[in-house]
Amino acid sequence: MIPAWLKRARDDGTAHRAVTLRLCPRCRAPVLTGLDAEWCAISTQCDPTPLTPLGEAVALLSGRQTYTLTPGRNRKELDYRDEWRIAKPTKNPVLAEHKCGALNLSAFAAPPPERKATIGEHPEY
Repeated sequence: MIPAWLKRARDDGTAHRAVTLRLCPRCRAPVLTGLDAEWCAISTQCDPTPLTPLGEAVALLSGRQTYTLTPGRNRKELDYRDEWRIAKPTKNPVLAEHKCGALNLSAFAAPPPERKATIGEHPEY
């Protein structure tokens, strides 16, 4: 049985695995920090650059894990990408684990998503 205070905290969103933007304590690079799962989670740090599928392959070959930045309830969450998730296409950004001094993956950055025009907005020519 879950204690009432813990159930309230979980239901109202105060106990969650939301991603936060921080600086790496060693190299001072910006990183996204969060838990990688709901159960048995570990805290992980990711570089904030979304990767192309080729970039993900380069990250994995260089010994870095990859994560999906998934929208949750009023927050973003990191989800570990195992072989089953890597095999499926995703619409969410894929991020590489942060390692100080590792290969810079910015050459494999995914292009930003296309922005759709809203009502009353004129398309750019």
